[in-house]
Amino acid sequence: MKKKMIALLLAGAMVAAMGMPVHAEEAADGEAKAIAYLTPSLDLPFWRYLANGIENEVIDSGMNATVQVYDSNNSAETQLQNAQDAISKQSDLIVISPTDSSSCPAVLNLAEDAGIPVVIADFGTEAGKYDAFIVTPNADGSKELGDFVMQYMKDNGIEGTAAQITGPLARNNIKARYEGFNAALEEAGVELADYRQMSQFTRAEAEGIAQDLLTTYSDLAVVFCHMDEPTLGLVKAIQNADKGDAVLACGFDGTPETIEEIEAGTLLAAAIQQPALMGKLSVECAAKIFAGEEVSEEQIDVPTLLVTSENCNDAEIQEQLAANVFPESKAE
Repeated sequence: MKKKMIALLLAGAMVAAMGMPVHAEEAADGEAKAIAYLTPSLDLPFWRYLANGIENEVIDSGMNATVQVYDSNNSAETQLQNAQDAISKQSDLIVISPTDSSSCPAVLNLAEDAGIPVVIADFGTEAGKYDAFIVTPNADGSKELGDFVMQYMKDNGIEGTAAQITGPLARNNIKARYEGFNAALEEAGVELADYRQMSQFTRAEAEGIAQDLLTTYSDLAVVFCHMDEPTLGLVKAIQNADKGDAVLACGFDGTPETIEEIEAGTLLAAAIQQPALMGKLSVECAAKIFAGEEVSEEQIDVPTLLVTSENCNDAEIQEQLAANVFPESKAE
């Protein structure tokens, strides 16, 4: 599968590589297009920011299109029903962030039967046809994060074991995060003492898991949490146990509150995905499809931003966070 990495610091080059968006009205005689975005759960900020990225790019590009966002409430069955609804409403294109990789083929098959193109934004699928796949290289992001944490431990004479608080390992992206961080542990000679899978992805759930890990493993030195809101629960558990000086916390994804915790020193670092950029690229792919063009890159990788206690206040990092990670919605 052909891949194309998007350089974080060369936005102009990125646009050139993808091609400037072709407005839908230029290819559809002024007829508005309907884009359906199927999201796993709007309870998680990440998916709201990705939806913002889709809606904002439609507005910024002048595309003659509407966007309807479907919340699947972390249910594969609900996401399938949402797909059926989007198809019955004659959507012209579906952007899907699957609830999990194993259930995505059912949605793709429905779309294929209806002749509706699909852009996958994050997670991936075990099978099925789609027109473009926009994804975070999760293993690379968690490996980079793990390397930073391991070096920090070495530089500061910190020893001990590690643990992970993961999402469901049935999801391709979660499995990649798990394996990427483990690769950093193995290279540094740090033992993974345990990992626990979440099901609700809430602060409270992660806080409870973290409390149990802190009680069970007296030599625990670092905990890696895979999602934004749960990472904040991890931080709270460490602070409540008065182990802020003994146990390091790091995370994947992020919210503005995540950055505040990094600035405060209660969270060491996070591999921050760029959901708004993923939404923007989804719309750029849609514009090409509407114009009858092929998307030349079947898989488009959007790297994470490594935000740490050392670089969190850098102007460049702050600009990228505002534009590509935490944008306000321009939709009414």
